[in-house]
Amino acid sequence: MDQNLGWWVRVALDGWRDRPGPRYRRIAASVVSAVERGLATTGDRLPPERSLADALRVSRGTVVRAFEELTAAGVVNRVQGSGTFVRATPGWTDTPKENPASTLLRRQMDLGGEAIDLSQAVPAGVDHLPAVAGLDLLAGVTGHGLHPAGIPELRTAIAEYLGEHLRLPTVPEQVIVTSGVQHALALVATAVVAAGRTVITGCPTHGGLAGALAGRGGRILGVPADELGIDAHAARHAAAHVPAPVLYVEPGGSDPTGAVLSRSRRQALLHVARRSGASVVENLAQANLDLRPGAEAVVPLAAEDESVIVVGSLSKVLWAGLRVGWVRSPAPLCGHLLRLRSAHDRAPSVPAQILATRLLRAVDDRWLNGLRAALRERRDLLLALLQRHLPAWHVEPPASGLALWATLPVTDSETYAHLAARYGAIVAPGATHCVDRRHHNGVRLSFAESPHVLEAAVDRLAAAWEHHTRDLAASR
Repeated sequence: MDQNLGWWVRVALDGWRDRPGPRYRRIAASVVSAVERGLATTGDRLPPERSLADALRVSRGTVVRAFEELTAAGVVNRVQGSGTFVRATPGWTDTPKENPASTLLRRQMDLGGEAIDLSQAVPAGVDHLPAVAGLDLLAGVTGHGLHPAGIPELRTAIAEYLGEHLRLPTVPEQVIVTSGVQHALALVATAVVAAGRTVITGCPTHGGLAGALAGRGGRILGVPADELGIDAHAARHAAAHVPAPVLYVEPGGSDPTGAVLSRSRRQALLHVARRSGASVVENLAQANLDLRPGAEAVVPLAAEDESVIVVGSLSKVLWAGLRVGWVRSPAPLCGHLLRLRSAHDRAPSVPAQILATRLLRAVDDRWLNGLRAALRERRDLLLALLQRHLPAWHVEPPASGLALWATLPVTDSETYAHLAARYGAIVAPGATHCVDRRHHNGVRLSFAESPHVLEAAVDRLAAAWEHHTRDLAASR
């Protein structure tokens, strides 16, 4: 089978038969989905009608009708004698990109819930949570419970947590509660990313950054990153060529590679921001998950410059099911953010906020040290399993966070990730974290699952990799 034809059949059009409607419309809808998900981009050539019909086991007329529908909708362009090509995305498909997490979770649902999901860098289960007594959540609550910035108790608890455990002095008035870090990023983007403004980030970067910027008219510019995080020299060079950019920084753990910014790197980035007039957005979702024994806590950029806007989440440290995040902003911006948030209210429920408050107040150094120790053990286990069963993959131990980055000996990991999901193991392909197209050969794997789950997951990943390498060999 021709490699391009095989890719379309196995990846872009996979599952087309399960869609509703006549066959030609199922095929057309699958092509549109591939374009919307970024699997197919402008200029990509679709297989010839007859070849595709044979591969899908339908009549040529069915494929012709599907291509006619796509042409009429402006999705493809048919060039006589040359073929059918994906056009620039038409306006009616120009919707905000779905959060990669929701895409992968939906894929897990399609698999009947039996998949092992390593794409979500969040703690698994609730057994690790600090003990809290008396979960009579609504006892003593009065009034309607609607607080535009979040309930006062939670804002106070977040401020105390930031000050005590992240070395970032904060007052409750600086805090706005959100439904997670993605909501926090989207809220900040609405406030500070005007049309045409450039967001500079290290690459690979947070998987939800592109989704947070969708519809804002801004653009993402990726610069190199290394084991110490975003390269300050590259950031300075990029900032010198764009007016008043936004600098997105992950000081520790939130970066998909688990890099931790050194003090000198933090100072250099702040210098870049001050010289270029850049706004700085700092993601502290995993900043206190430094896995290096005896390492000092990373001092946030916001602790050294009050103009830095901070986003964070409790999902990475406590439990994703809370769906509680926050924005910590300078006072002049806080009121504007609050008005934006009130216009598009997606706050966590009051019971969730009360539970988050109690859990946060139960967090202490002893509990955090125990969490870090458990994560180190699971990280080292996953590294050993990958070295044993997938020696062709290149993996560096992450210094921080809940996931590691593996580089595969392929050009693009999307096809492999799709195949791995069919084997029951979900991973985040490099494309979901890459903005400069240099990391599409990577995958991000969470090590926050229990040891027996990690062992089962690697077995499935290895089986999928064996299948994938056979396919690659057959296509040459």
